[in-house]
Order: sequence, then structure tokens, then C-alpha cells
Amino acid sequence: MQGGTSAKAQPFSEHVRELRRRLIYVVATLFLGSIVGYAIHGSLFRLIKRPLREQLYYTTPLGGFNAMIKISILFGLIITVPVFIYQLGKFLGPAFRHRIRPPRIVFFSIILAAAGVLFAYFVGLPASLHFLANVDSQDLQSIITVNEYLNFVAAYSAGFAILFQLPLILLFINRIKPQKPGRLMRIQRWVVLFSFIVAAILTPTPDPINQIIMALPIILLYQFSIALIWFVNRREKRFVVEPVLIAPTPASVPSSLPQAPTAVSARKPQLIMDIIGVSQTSP
Repeated sequence: MQGGTSAKAQPFSEHVRELRRRLIYVVATLFLGSIVGYAIHGSLFRLIKRPLREQLYYTTPLGGFNAMIKISILFGLIITVPVFIYQLGKFLGPAFRHRIRPPRIVFFSIILAAAGVLFAYFVGLPASLHFLANVDSQDLQSIITVNEYLNFVAAYSAGFAILFQLPLILLFINRIKPQKPGRLMRIQRWVVLFSFIVAAILTPTPDPINQIIMALPIILLYQFSIALIWFVNRREKRFVVEPVLIAPTPASVPSSLPQAPTAVSARKPQLIMDIIGVSQTSP
């Protein structure tokens, strides 16, 4: 891995400056994404309001403006998630066993974040709104404010966008310290318990339906992560070059006879030295 030695030799102040520089990139992305979100806040608001299909209200003079700001920041947060993952991978790069490829990280993170937002929009929000509409008392009339509804949507969208990064996070952990799929399978019961605890904390409503809706993707993503780690580890093992022991040529065999190719010349110098060292120590 290139850069690993130089990264270890850097003083602590260099790591702090690098961390600050990457945090600046994340904050700048959030700022620019929020500006873009403000420019298209009208279209975003109609898209966000579609699952509700009711009139929204605001009760303060600044309610409409606050709603536009929230929509803009929500859009900026969704855009920032892949950039944050990218900068985190670059900062932790020296700790990985193999060189990472940031473009692939960003692409994979964007797919996961988009899948999380789409799941929240098409599954989580409709189910939650349907449940809340059915538990209303017949003697009460609901007046949903725009700020409360946006907070509800933001909690779902941001929560699922982050939760769907679980496969990428586990791949990072596997790069730092290889994980055995069998061991990950044995702790599934704790993952299920943890999923429902996280769902109970993140869901904006206390009903069990929303908790199941948020916990189920975590469990399924964990299963997908185990399969992905198994595939990555198996693929990397194919490229591990095992040392080859070269048997000494018998003295009775003339040196003029052609010898079987050993394919040592095609290997790296370090591997050749390892082979020579082994042959020297062999009896």
C-alpha cells in the first residue's frame, strides 16, 4: 500500500491538519448542496408533500421561510453522506491492508444512500402516515404544520440514508481487521436486538410498526454485508501468492539437460528472496 509508511511517520499535528482539511470538504459540500436545495426547494417540497396528500400549515410568520431552509439542509445532508464516506476512507486509508479506491467508495455509497431514501419515501413514510391517520380520535381534527412534517420526513430520510451505509462500514472494518463470516453469523442475535434498539431511538413515532419498518432493513443489510465480506475475502485469497519450495537438482543430473521451468523469474524480488531463504534453511 503506497503512502502507508509516510502516513505512519507523520506527526500528530499533520493528522490533525489532514482531518481539518477533510472536514472542510464535508462542510463545503453541505453548504453547496444546501444552496442547490434552496434553488429547487419548490420541486422538492411538492415531492416531499406527496405521501401526505393533505394541506400543510405554518403558525409563525417565519414558518414558510424555516420550511424552505429545512428542505435545503435536508437535500444538502443527503448529498453530503457519500462525500463524508469518501473523506473518511481517505483519512483512514493508511490503516487498510490494501489500497482503497475512493471512486468506488463514492459510487457504492451513493447507491446505498439513494436506496435508503427511496425506501423511506416509498415504504417508511406511507406506512407511518397511514398508521398515524388511523389512530386519530374521531373527536379531534389534525392540523399538521409544515415544520413538524418536515422534521418527520427528515428523520426518516436521513436515518435510512445513514442506516443503508452499513455494508460499506462493515467493509471498512474488514479492511482494517479481516472478519470471518462465520463469526459475523454467530452474533446475528445481537444485531437483531441492536436493530430494534436503534429503531426505537430513531423512529419519530413510538408505534411498533415503524420500529419494525426501520429494524428490518438493518437486519437484511447485515446479511448482505456478510455475503459481501465473504465474497471479498475469497476473491483476495485468489491473488495471494504462496511461497514455492524449489527442490535441489540431483547431482547425477547433468546441468546441460533442460530443467523444468520454475516460474520464479516472473515473481517479485521479495518473493524470490523468501524462496532462497527457505531453500537455504532446508536440510
